[in-house]
Amino acid sequence: MTSAIEYLLDPGLWVREVLGHTPWEKQVEILESVRDNKVTAVKSCHAAGKSFIAADACLWFLYNHPQSIVITTAPTDRQVYGILWKEIRAGFQRAKVKLPGECLTQELKINEDWFAMGFTSPEHAGDKFQGFHAPYILVIADESSGVSEDIFDAIDGVLTSDDSRLLMIGNPLKCSGRFYKEFSSASRASKITVSAYDTPNFTRFGITEQDIVKGTWEEKVTGNLPSPYLVTPGWVADSVKRWSTDSPLYFSKVLAQFPSNGDNTLIPLRWIEAAVTRILDEGEPVQLGVDVARFGGDETVIMFRKGPTARILKVLPMSDTMQTAGEIIFSMRETRSSLAKIDSVGVGAGVYDRLKEQKIKVAEMQSGSAAQDKERYANARAEWWWSLRSRFESGDIAIPDDEELVSQLADIRYKINSRGQIQIESKEDMKRRGGSSPDRADALMLAFGLSEEERRPPGIPIPLWMLSGCTYGRPDCDNKFYGKTREELGHTGMYRYW
Repeated sequence: MTSAIEYLLDPGLWVREVLGHTPWEKQVEILESVRDNKVTAVKSCHAAGKSFIAADACLWFLYNHPQSIVITTAPTDRQVYGILWKEIRAGFQRAKVKLPGECLTQELKINEDWFAMGFTSPEHAGDKFQGFHAPYILVIADESSGVSEDIFDAIDGVLTSDDSRLLMIGNPLKCSGRFYKEFSSASRASKITVSAYDTPNFTRFGITEQDIVKGTWEEKVTGNLPSPYLVTPGWVADSVKRWSTDSPLYFSKVLAQFPSNGDNTLIPLRWIEAAVTRILDEGEPVQLGVDVARFGGDETVIMFRKGPTARILKVLPMSDTMQTAGEIIFSMRETRSSLAKIDSVGVGAGVYDRLKEQKIKVAEMQSGSAAQDKERYANARAEWWWSLRSRFESGDIAIPDDEELVSQLADIRYKINSRGQIQIESKEDMKRRGGSSPDRADALMLAFGLSEEERRPPGIPIPLWMLSGCTYGRPDCDNKFYGKTREELGHTGMYRYW
């Protein structure tokens, strides 16, 4: 029979014999680091089971340190309740032996002084960490890239005893903040990196990055994947095709490295990831943004915007203009949208014309048209994209958790042209450097971009001839409105107000 001291000294053994889990090499390294080090910082790739092993660390520490306290935190309720504590509850309920205590939604209580609990860590909520004192304390900061400096300062106040521990774990999303600093050479934290190539589906068959890039990885897979619920070689290979190996998404989600967003990356990955987890109140306007497919591999995307929130309504393969127009009309009726904004370049022009013919409220979005601020932006597309970027920066947008949309947004680049204007990389240039067509990202941009009508302030006088095509009011004509003079028409002025 295994003794208590053996379980204390060998967390991997406890996890195997008590919880019935089989941790692999990197997971054992994380557990042993929590045992041995004051601070453990773990940056992980996508789908490496980081919350799973954080839950195991929580349970091992709690049950092997009498009268201990474990506090877990993360930036959002979803990350605390829906992810980490879901794993903690599952581990408690499915353990091979009956564990003492009662496990609730976000609390595991053995007695009044021996418990684990979880809560979110919005900025400036450091008071939640006050009042916790025990000989043994473990704090787990899940999705650490999103935890603010104020919260980490409050956590420092909890970790005063010699046997206190901090486990920081998450995807490396931004090159700033406490999580990022812990991976600097000056930090005394135990640093662990878990890339996709360190996970069982790769190590079992000896699959390397070179195998993925060359496309030879399938030759090495000689049996079933040992952990199909973790990141797979197929997913990584597909990601290389969609993102390329120099994409910030590849660095973060595959290599588990902090993305080095170049000066020409329009929207940093950390802003995009924050928008995915953000919850905002819906509002006005209620509109559609539609990017119409131009080439065989492109998609027609209908994006629905309701105030600052957005979701993808439909993704369609390239179809004829009549079918696309019909899908837009149906979507407008279903969502009660007041306006559909159509990218009218190329085949989109036919869709726009058909919708106009059907008396549908539609805006023609000409990306190559002049910007309002001609001095700063090369064209309207640059102005629309920069405005969307500002929403991501200020936190005024919530987007769906769609992997393709995230990857496309992270791949948008810009430059300053010879006239000192902001210019967005074209779809054609993106494809030439190996990226995919940003159809979903463009649909989002169109949904939030201002149409010609929306860009015009109310009350600006518009000459009648500009609205109707007539000649009245033009300096180079006979000042007649369809052949009649102003006096004959009884007009009191030469303008009509918008």
